[in-house]
Order: sequence, then C-alpha cells, then structure tokens
Amino acid sequence: MTALPRFIRIRDAPGYLGMDRSVFNAEVRPLLTEIPIGIQGVAFDRLDLDAWADHHKQCNGRPPKGGQRWQEKTGCQDYISAR
Repeated sequence: MTALPRFIRIRDAPGYLGMDRSVFNAEVRPLLTEIPIGIQGVAFDRLDLDAWADHHKQCNGRPPKGGQRWQEKTGCQDYISAR
C-alpha cells in the first residue's frame, strides 16, 4: 500500500481536487496556507485540501435523484470564516 503524501505540490493540487488550475487558483488557493518547498516550490497540506473539499461538498452538493429532501445547510458561509 502506498501512503498519500501529506504535502501536495501546487502542480498536483488542482488535479487532487478534480478541477482546472484556473478555478483552483481563483477559488481555492487564496484560502489555503502555502508551504514553501525548496527555493521556489509551493505545496499545500493534503488535510487542508480535504477540509476545503468537505466544506464545498456540504454547502454545494446535491442529493441523488429521487433521494431524500435537502437538509438545511448550516455553516455555509465563506470557507475562511467556517474554519
């Protein structure tokens, strides 16, 4: 079994979240702590990326077709204020 790295480099972070680089840079990157790697490298903590994804899913996800009614979405203000 291969362990996931704790730090995800900037080039891999959009793919980790399954999104385009421009969307990541505009909507996600400004909300995360950047971790310097070497002289010019930048990475993000995988747990921060997971937390952003969980929050995004909670606030924007939709139930399956024919599923139960949507629950009231609480705590869905800005990701920064929800942390």
